[in-house]
Amino acid sequence: MNRTSGFPSGRRALLTILAVMFFVAGCAELTARHLDSRHWNPQTQQTLDMRHWRFVFASVPTRDSYGVKGTASPLVDTLPAWVDRVQELTLTAYLRDVDGNVLAQDEKTYLPMSLADAKAVAFDFFLAPRAKRPDTSLSVSFGYRAVFTSTAAVRAASGGNLPSQFVFFAGEAALVRE
Repeated sequence: MNRTSGFPSGRRALLTILAVMFFVAGCAELTARHLDSRHWNPQTQQTLDMRHWRFVFASVPTRDSYGVKGTASPLVDTLPAWVDRVQELTLTAYLRDVDGNVLAQDEKTYLPMSLADAKAVAFDFFLAPRAKRPDTSLSVSFGYRAVFTSTAAVRAASGGNLPSQFVFFAGEAALVRE
């Protein structure tokens, strides 16, 4: 152990690595610039269509955050004909500035459901940015991660892996920009 330092050399190296990781993580930011968005417009119902999901929502001001409440529905005509089930689903809302920088995000994960039950997946998101900004400069974007499959494939797998020819993955999300 080096007597000039309070830490053994292995701990010093670990602390240095952790400091570098935190510095790099601090430089990275999320961008939703590539995602379609709607201006923050309290109490007005809005619609945003993405590649495989439609979001119908209203922006709802809350005391400490920006609320977004609504429903998401799969765009069935964009999915393979054999799809009748949503095996995995995570929805994300992003509060972004005019440049597409993500100021806050919230996400919800849902249990597996039939495609019929997914016609109106309800959500409530609470987006709390570190600093308040004028509402006129804010927009809302959405992301999703969905695994679609068929009921027959789920039964055939009986707890094992689903056959890949009966799994359709769809996702759109904010990206990390360094």
